[in-house]
Amino acid sequence: MDGQPYHMRPWDELLGQAIEVKKYDDHCLARIGKISVILPPGLATRLEEAIGQRVGVLRTDNDYRFRLIREGMKGC
Repeated sequence: MDGQPYHMRPWDELLGQAIEVKKYDDHCLARIGKISVILPPGLATRLEEAIGQRVGVLRTDNDYRFRLIREGMKGC
């Protein structure tokens, strides 16, 4: 993963295809679409399981929220 990874601020959301995940002791480094981002280690397994799928990661004031985005959900 090239370049500086993005540090999400509260209420930032990333949407895109989960491309790559690297685990470290205190964080994980993920590529979602064209963006490399530093995330908590607890998201690494969920992101690994979603490689190749469209995902959303939302940072709230207190934690991070993860979701799979399914094509059938358009217009809901």
